[in-house]
Amino acid sequence: MGLCKYCGKNAGFLRYSHPECEQKNLAITAVNAMKENIRRDLLKIGTDPEEVERLLKSDETPDDDKQESRDIITTKKPVADTLSPVHTTRQTSGKIGDFSIHDDIKFLLWFGDGELKNITEEQTKDNVYTFSGVSITIIYGTDKEPSLIFSQLLGKEPENESVIPRPPYYPTYSGLSFEQRWIYWKLLSNPYNSSIDIGYVFILYYGLERHLLYGNFDQAFKVILKLRDVHKNNSFQSYSGNALILSALLKGKGEYIPLFINSLDKEHEFNFSHNLFIMCYYSFDLPLTPKDMMRMAKTFFIKNVNYIKNSPDVFEKCLAEVLVEKTGRDSISIRNYITATELEKIKYAEIPMYANMSLLSKKIRIPILVENMELKKIIFLALTLAHDKTKFKLAEMRKQKKGE
Repeated sequence: MGLCKYCGKNAGFLRYSHPECEQKNLAITAVNAMKENIRRDLLKIGTDPEEVERLLKSDETPDDDKQESRDIITTKKPVADTLSPVHTTRQTSGKIGDFSIHDDIKFLLWFGDGELKNITEEQTKDNVYTFSGVSITIIYGTDKEPSLIFSQLLGKEPENESVIPRPPYYPTYSGLSFEQRWIYWKLLSNPYNSSIDIGYVFILYYGLERHLLYGNFDQAFKVILKLRDVHKNNSFQSYSGNALILSALLKGKGEYIPLFINSLDKEHEFNFSHNLFIMCYYSFDLPLTPKDMMRMAKTFFIKNVNYIKNSPDVFEKCLAEVLVEKTGRDSISIRNYITATELEKIKYAEIPMYANMSLLSKKIRIPILVENMELKKIIFLALTLAHDKTKFKLAEMRKQKKGE
């Protein structure tokens, strides 16, 4: 029996920590690292050391409030959907200090202090995240909204930008170093600069997600579409694609879905939930093309995708031929398979909407259309027959080449 290096109790055969203790330690480490960043930056700008310690200490939960249960680690509890925009007549002019802000986003940033403050905490609501049966509540320094900008925490141009470490996973503005914040402000001057690390893009994006929920939906939606066009990161594409669709559903703004669909003009932009893709196409009665089915092959139980990857043009042509043979068209109308009767059988699931850690409690219940058996059967059959047809056609092409 090994002993857990965190709690000192038996951890099991050849184990030296409990999974729950590992998660607790990760949460504590994240909080401490964030506080250290804030301490360092406040001292850099000349804040009195005693005042710094007082501010950091005031952000902690009093010992009397800490629960004895091993299942909970509590700092000051973060807010999920409790921050709302403050309507103010003051707007940023597009320049903060020495930093400029791109016109597209100058009214989409969240400020936590000063005359530009546009967000406030109206109420407190617990957000508890569970890992391996252990409930953990996490706070990001003194910020609830990860993109929140404070006037005392701007940036400093680094001597060598290339040696500045990239932001951590789930980055926050206040958690950045002075040099990292300078790079972030560089992004704010041109958010469509694809050479800047995606971690900085995510900080901006978190704030845009909040606008989808509480603020300027229209402008945030359009800016996210433009960001998706240039920032190819798979995680960013997945989170943003899902959030745009789900936000439109939540807000009853179905007219924005065609705008999203029409924006999908690059292959990387299709990297989001296949179920949501099917749902959009079903809602607007749009046909699934051979390329759509090839992209979603694994979702429909096709394990061998070598021909799709290595000979996409041949496979696409073969799939179109198969579809014409089986359905009379070179595409599939989802409504031919998910009928009103079938729709009644569809299962629903509640899924999270946003990447923003302060909005994780926001979920929405949606139908899981990709689980429909009739749709699965026709797509699986078409892809399987196209695989065999591609195999035969490639063999014929090799024979012809040898005979030349």
